[in-house]
Amino acid sequence: MDEIVDHYPEACGGCERRFDPGQRRPGGRFGRHQVADLPPISVILTEHRTHQLRCRHCRARTSALLPDVIASSAFGCRLQAALVTLAAAYRVPRRGITEIARDLFGITLSTGTADAICQRASQALAGPHLHLQDTVLDAAAVHVDETGWRTRGEECALWTATTPDAVFLQIAKHCNREVFNALIGTDYEGIVISDRWNGYSHLDPEHRQACWSHIQRDFRKHADGLGEQKTFGEKGVPLVKAVFAAWRCYRDEHHDRARLQAEIAPIQAELRALLETASPKKARNRWHRQFANNLLKIWPALWTFTILDGVEPTNNLAERSLRAPVIHRKISLGTQSDDGERFAERALSAAGTCRQQHRSLFAYLSELITAHNRGDPFPTLAPA
Repeated sequence: MDEIVDHYPEACGGCERRFDPGQRRPGGRFGRHQVADLPPISVILTEHRTHQLRCRHCRARTSALLPDVIASSAFGCRLQAALVTLAAAYRVPRRGITEIARDLFGITLSTGTADAICQRASQALAGPHLHLQDTVLDAAAVHVDETGWRTRGEECALWTATTPDAVFLQIAKHCNREVFNALIGTDYEGIVISDRWNGYSHLDPEHRQACWSHIQRDFRKHADGLGEQKTFGEKGVPLVKAVFAAWRCYRDEHHDRARLQAEIAPIQAELRALLETASPKKARNRWHRQFANNLLKIWPALWTFTILDGVEPTNNLAERSLRAPVIHRKISLGTQSDDGERFAERALSAAGTCRQQHRSLFAYLSELITAHNRGDPFPTLAPA
């Protein structure tokens, strides 16, 4: 508690007689009402003077040198961290950053200066970003997803590899298998949780988990069709709902994997029969036949969550980690340079990771920029 202000009644509420000031003593019964406010916000301006001294022996003049942490910029580490936090976590454009700096902090800077501060932060984030990728790939299961991005008006792809406590983002020129292999690596031994995009078809179904939320959406789409397709979809939707019900019961109540497998077994048998009925070439509707065949091809990947701990039946974690970058892309219309791409993927990775860990992005950036200016080892984004 920073300050306590005591308020006493002036007069009795019953007989309306005024209270004696001597009765106003701490203690006794009282009510509480707290008010949160901000102190006056102002930038602390420090002037560093480099004096010259003349040597008594050789008479040469020597000027003092500024420490690297001071000489690297005209703005302090905390102010830089605050401006980068506005750009990364709150999607404020460069012009908006200059306006906030003027209105809240009382400091004037140009949009070019704001961008230069972001680029210096991007350089400082290079090491933590690579270390974050290594940390994600050390996880037993990783959620992978991709979405569109634009650089100089051209279509690119934004990839994410996400775990419950880390978000790694990377912008690439294309959205294909080669980029996925560059992101994850060809020797990753964990479980890849993803949607059913054909770019993941080369993965071993035994080391993959397909997203049941996407499967539910597809069954509902077929249920809106006609004839056999409608019947196929209407039979599949309740089965997906049963899968989710069993998973939620396991996750929130009993935590018994044997019981989960026992509850899933009859659903597996019924779904398998439904898919095999729709899969032969003699089936009239090729759309749900193709969908059924695709599910049968990756059949083991549908049930990995029933076998291994740490694997979920949906890819919602990756999709949530892409939500903030997608909003950032819509507001900023993408990036205009390679340096802009690097700042976006590094800063948004840091913002997403701090959000996952319930950690202050501003505090982390303050520590990182200070360490970078001093040449000290960078603080890691990876969970402790």
